[in-house]
Amino acid sequence: MPGYLQKLKKMDALILNWVQAHTKTALMDKVMLFFTKLGDKGAIWIVYAALCACSDKLRVVGIHLTMCVSACAFVGNFAIKPMFGRTRPCNLDRGHSLLLSRPEDSSFPSCHTMTSFAAAVVTAWQAGGHLGVTSLVLASMISFSRVYLYVHYPSDVVVGMALGIATGSLFVMGVA
Repeated sequence: MPGYLQKLKKMDALILNWVQAHTKTALMDKVMLFFTKLGDKGAIWIVYAALCACSDKLRVVGIHLTMCVSACAFVGNFAIKPMFGRTRPCNLDRGHSLLLSRPEDSSFPSCHTMTSFAAAVVTAWQAGGHLGVTSLVLASMISFSRVYLYVHYPSDVVVGMALGIATGSLFVMGVA
């Protein structure tokens, strides 16, 4: 394994273990489960897209959200994850108790993060204002919840964020 991948692996473990050791509380467990469940299967973004599509003012946002979130979910889950096949931290350390069902698919990239940041970018650019800020905060919380809940490495989330921002940007610019 190349040296830079070894360093990345060590950094992932260091951050993941720090989060587990320093942020875990009963209240945070409930909060992080809530945010992760919002991101399951892109559910919050699909509901948001449907609401936007019903509004004359936000119809284009709703259409772009639907296309963008669908593209991210499909490409992330059916192309990128199988290509890399990275084992999730919770599956390497099966002794770690989880607050949710143990996911068995690949870890890289975080599709919760990818779809969330794609949706947040579309919303921030096309709707702006409080909707954009709220979407970015929600995407961040969903993303952090994945590391907190021990189902993703930090680098899975960072790459998911970068791919989501890139995909959302392409949709907004009309390239995708």
